[in-house]
Amino acid sequence: MKLETQTEQIISETVTVYGLSPQIGIHALAQTVNALAAQGAVFSVCPETTTETSAGVTVQIACPEYIFKSRIHKIEKLLKKACKKYNINPDRIQASVNPAVQVIAVTVTGIAKAPKEETWNRETARACKDIVFVGYAGMDGMLRITEEKEQELKTRFAPVFLKQVLSYEQHIFALREIEAAKAGGAFVVRQVADGGILAALWNLALELEQGLDLDMKKISILQETIEVCEHFRLNPYQMISTGSFLAVTDNGEVLADALNNQGITAAVIGHTTDNNDKILRNGEEMRYIDRPAPDEILKLYSGGMNDGRIKKADTPVSGEA
Repeated sequence: MKLETQTEQIISETVTVYGLSPQIGIHALAQTVNALAAQGAVFSVCPETTTETSAGVTVQIACPEYIFKSRIHKIEKLLKKACKKYNINPDRIQASVNPAVQVIAVTVTGIAKAPKEETWNRETARACKDIVFVGYAGMDGMLRITEEKEQELKTRFAPVFLKQVLSYEQHIFALREIEAAKAGGAFVVRQVADGGILAALWNLALELEQGLDLDMKKISILQETIEVCEHFRLNPYQMISTGSFLAVTDNGEVLADALNNQGITAAVIGHTTDNNDKILRNGEEMRYIDRPAPDEILKLYSGGMNDGRIKKADTPVSGEA
């Protein structure tokens, strides 16, 4: 939702994340504030330097009857800690038991002020604009899988591997990265959220009313993500990727170089075209991006790797044997 005045806009975003780990509230908060930042909201990671809060959030936690109160308190504690770090005002955090839910559902609604954006038009978004992907495909999904299925993964992977996976949690808040991309010339920034990078690209093409020509091998993905997704037979390109985003700009190489020089992973993955085709190239192979499918991570709650699906994910992973 967006309400505009003469000088600024009030923007809001609502995100619901499902799971059982105490960290699910952090993932919902990160997805919410990243979306607000992409629309122009500014967040401070040094709250001691300012007295004005960046945004306000309300949180609703719906729990199945079997969940212990200690788990709810841990979710609330982690949320409050993150809000303090990013100078966010937690207006209300409310938990309730709901017999209709099978896992915990955390819904975060964020509201923030932002400068009024200049309306970008079809000329601004004309064909042959570069598309830069910032971050790693499926990284947030990998984290959530590991948090939910840690005991199972301990039987497959070494402790040092799982420790490395969990270390990426610090990257799901992409506020610095979004600000840097805008400063570097990105005039459209869109978070890669539910449905993964493929859903984000489809939605971007619809928004711009342009086609896409993309190189799948340019999409950054962590080896840890590939291995965790292979274990559960999930497609990382159709999995939640909070902390990553797409940036549209005139000169993608300049923007990508500027971000990489700041320690931010970024690469030009393609460009817009003057037709409606959404082409995804993988070496000599070419395919068209399909309409967004449900996020792969939901399969964890509908049978997982024992639900009768074929052994490999539908979309080959770049670098997959």
